[in-house]
Amino acid sequence: MVIFGHSGYRRGMDTAVVPIVYAAELAALLEEEEGIPAHEVLRGTGITQRRLRDPEELITHRQQFRVYQNAVSLEPRPGFGLRLGARFKPGHHGVLGHALLCARDMRDELRIVVDYAEIRGFLLEFDFREQAGIAVLSAHERFPLGDVHPLVVEELLGIMTGSASAPTLFEGPREIRLDYAAPAHRQQYARLFDCPIHFDTGVVEICFESRALDLPAETSNAEMARICEERCEAILERLGSGGLMVDRVRSHVVAGPRGFQLEEVARRMALTPRTLRRRLREEGTTFREVIADVRKSLALDYLETSDVPLEQIAGLLGYEDASNFNRAFRRWVGDSPGRHRARARGGPPFENSR
Repeated sequence: MVIFGHSGYRRGMDTAVVPIVYAAELAALLEEEEGIPAHEVLRGTGITQRRLRDPEELITHRQQFRVYQNAVSLEPRPGFGLRLGARFKPGHHGVLGHALLCARDMRDELRIVVDYAEIRGFLLEFDFREQAGIAVLSAHERFPLGDVHPLVVEELLGIMTGSASAPTLFEGPREIRLDYAAPAHRQQYARLFDCPIHFDTGVVEICFESRALDLPAETSNAEMARICEERCEAILERLGSGGLMVDRVRSHVVAGPRGFQLEEVARRMALTPRTLRRRLREEGTTFREVIADVRKSLALDYLETSDVPLEQIAGLLGYEDASNFNRAFRRWVGDSPGRHRARARGGPPFENSR
């Protein structure tokens, strides 16, 4: 699913491409466990409760992100993301879920996740690699998630535990590495996975034994798998996943980690830095210009729609300190981040750390 259209990040965030079913399940679980009404979860999203009940509805990434922000602010019981992910069945994931059910083996399932997860609007994207007998599925943010990140990763882990989501996929991880501090409820993780789980590793990776990847799946169906993948391809094409090089670079820039570095983006796109520079020149831009455009768009989003402190925004945008961010923001809009946030919120135009 494309985060960026030709008009850049902010347009992509406001394009309705995300199935509402994920937000609906989140709202349903909060109501069941905490007694929190749906309107609290939908606060500030523009989504009505009627829309929430329509499985065919699509919402934007901005709306989806705000739903998850609201969930975090409502402070549900620990492990909420794990329980949320476990609710999902193949039907929740549409044709992607059916493609996974029909896949030939675990290797095929991992390929499908990497190639097509974006058609369901997930807030994470995936890479796959193998080395020395170990297969690694890694997850990266599509755009900076801030405090929402642990919830989204827990949701992924919860999906992994539901055998009904994909009978072979994710069975028996060898090791799990997570990029946030161990939560107080880490024992919930341990009960779900019979493997070492490491926190504060700087990455989100699920590791498997390579030899297990070629075990045939019980529900494999070659003909249905072909049909499902053709539909996935069609959806991907309709959403414009090919796009211009500049759009692809924008997507990788915000996916992290180290997404603001030319060498890292080139590596993830399987290009040399020189080739990436040349391809961008052919489209009339440079990597530096793309970085500035993404940073400006993300900064405006954070300032106008969140309470993330300025220092934290600076870090999320790859700045060493808030003063560098402040200078860049003044170049973009002619005003300081604090004053812009206050004006956007209708408050007094005074500087503050929020």
